[in-house]
Amino acid sequence: MRFYAFMQRVGWPRSYRGKILAICFVGTHVPLIALIAWLIGTGPVEGGLAEILVVLAATLLGTAGALLGLSAMLSPILHATQTLDAYAETGRRPDLPTVHGDAAGRLMASVQMTLTQLDRTIETLESLSVTDPLTGLYNRRWLDDRGERIVAEARRERRPLSLLVIDVDRFKSFNDEHGHAVGDQVLILVADAIREGAGGHGVRLGGDEFCVLLPDADRKTAEATARRIRLASELGVERFVAAFAEVTLSMGLATLGPDDRTFDGLFSRADEQLLTAKRKGRNRLSAG
Repeated sequence: MRFYAFMQRVGWPRSYRGKILAICFVGTHVPLIALIAWLIGTGPVEGGLAEILVVLAATLLGTAGALLGLSAMLSPILHATQTLDAYAETGRRPDLPTVHGDAAGRLMASVQMTLTQLDRTIETLESLSVTDPLTGLYNRRWLDDRGERIVAEARRERRPLSLLVIDVDRFKSFNDEHGHAVGDQVLILVADAIREGAGGHGVRLGGDEFCVLLPDADRKTAEATARRIRLASELGVERFVAAFAEVTLSMGLATLGPDDRTFDGLFSRADEQLLTAKRKGRNRLSAG
């Protein structure tokens, strides 16, 4: 490492490849330089000039070939470096060859494997950061990140969008009476019903509160989705807690209208409808 550090202080050439080539150039010309110095030191050259020129030409030609070959052999290191830089800047996945067994090949294979594993780990962590650990639905962080974008896209492309807000009726009393383990199982079953009835845009807001974003769903389609969720929830929960108590859902539904400029406005309207459903006796859907 001392020689490497010394070469970093050398002003020219600046690049790593240039420094390697300069070292090789000087190294391959030491014999020729020594020969010329000896001939000059012994006096005027009376014979053998042709031989000296042949040696000079052969040395230069050989040096050129050696430098080209060495430059090509250095390409795996440079390619691995460029791949690391590209991944750091843009997150682009690597595509390095992994079939070569020498030191440079092992370097590329190691970079490829390390970045691939890192990419998978990052994807897993990102997924965990927006996933509710109990139910497997998205969490509020995902909703905060995606809600406004989904509303903006629907408005820009003039597509329908609906939002369901769901609450498990009297869940606190159920938890107090039957315990949190049974209550957690109810929440898992409700989440399963949301996935079954609505697909992949279900969100657990916290506690017993859920919401479901329904892209491309007008009011009629959203009401049909709410019925599917209610039916799936009744079937799933009935098999588990029928011996304890009835578990029902209250739902509020809002469909994107011309006055809805933000996700918060759409959510507020759906939440108002949820309160209306509760005031009317729970276990029902209120839409507006």
